[in-house]
Amino acid sequence: MGSARTFGLVCALREELGTLRERASRAERALGLEVLELQLGEARLVLCVSGVGKVAAARAASALLGAGAREGLLVGGTCGGLKRGLVPGTLVHCTRAVQADLAVAQGREVESCAHLRRAWRRIAEGPEGWFLTSDRPVLSLWRRLRLARAFAGPAVADMETAAVAAVASATGVPWAALRAVTDGATGLGAASFKLHYPRQAGRAADTVPVLLESLSGAPRR
Repeated sequence: MGSARTFGLVCALREELGTLRERASRAERALGLEVLELQLGEARLVLCVSGVGKVAAARAASALLGAGAREGLLVGGTCGGLKRGLVPGTLVHCTRAVQADLAVAQGREVESCAHLRRAWRRIAEGPEGWFLTSDRPVLSLWRRLRLARAFAGPAVADMETAAVAAVASATGVPWAALRAVTDGATGLGAASFKLHYPRQAGRAADTVPVLLESLSGAPRR
């Protein structure tokens, strides 16, 4: 497996690994995290549950890079829709990740890898949009509307993607993210999350095997 193309997948919570956890053939510890390994055809996938928030996500990304994930870092999980039309169940692909609560403008935004994003969209249909990453969940309608006005076009809220993107960008590793919407731009964010999370949590991760299969025959980038 030393020559296998190795990708990494970060999910904040265990449920967001979908069925991949059951398919893991090996587990080890790195940076205090459990790193799982799967062999998917000609590709190797290392993955871990980061925990919630940017600091936890950055640690997980670093652990996966240490485990050899140099072909690409992927982020899967759920998100909150900030624009009308991004209703629960919508799969959204990240075009650009933004540390939405960071006061310093320089380095706050990171663009995803277009090649990975296009390949993933062929596997999992869904719109593209900005991922606005904050340290607090965006549950109030007032905060949702405030974020939606600040960024043009489709946008969702999450708590990890921009941190993984920053680590990937700093190390020259391509990255992409796919999340399923659990709650839309309404005043019922918390209730909607609880209702839809069990069904939506693992949807993004469960598309990764087919994605890596499609990439296994592609030239290295």
